Amino acid sequence: MRLVLFDLDHTLLDGDSNQLWIEYLVAAGLADGDALRRQDEDHARYLLGKLDIVAYIECQLSLLVGDSVSNWLERRERFLATKVAPRISAEAKGVVAAHRAAGDCAVIVSATHSFLSGGVGALFGLDTLAPQPEVRDGCFTGRISGEICYAERKMACVSLWLARSGLSFGDFQETVFYSDSANDLPLLESVDRPVAVNADARLAAVATERGWPSLQWHCGGTGTVPR
Repeated sequence: MRLVLFDLDHTLLDGDSNQLWIEYLVAAGLADGDALRRQDEDHARYLLGKLDIVAYIECQLSLLVGDSVSNWLERRERFLATKVAPRISAEAKGVVAAHRAAGDCAVIVSATHSFLSGGVGALFGLDTLAPQPEVRDGCFTGRISGEICYAERKMACVSLWLARSGLSFGDFQETVFYSDSANDLPLLESVDRPVAVNADARLAAVATERGWPSLQWHCGGTGTVPR
């Protein structure tokens, strides 16, 4: 059995779930334009590898403060159906389906908080390792509860998740990781088969230099499903 890890934003999803979510909230009058400006600034820092991930996630979670989790879940379902599902490519669906059919152990590993990433993961039928939002009295507090799955910390999140089931990386015949971002290089370099998907400029250069597979999964675009 193989261990197959997927990044979420710009990998399984042709786009960024945080960006799509904020645009959805602004359109619904549930967030203001400053949230979009901050998202653009944070994304630029992310591409440079200079993002303060804790501050970023807590900024995202602050948008959920002030209403019940149950109300947010209703909004999230509408968001997933109208804004996220159309951004999932046939290639992404095909690769996930192929790994699941093969009996591989597959999971999403994402820095996007689990309220969003877990919802997207459910569309694929996959569990998600992601920062957990803190909930108190049925409402989000705006703070993080648990591990941060970002950059070099993704490896620790996966190892901890496996350990809970009495497993480790060495228990699998092969380990695979699909990602778009150079920020994921610590985990990409730790698996048997790193796969660049919709790679950013820094990761594309590394993938070319090292001969890693490089795929394009875009809605309406062309791509290949590795066998």
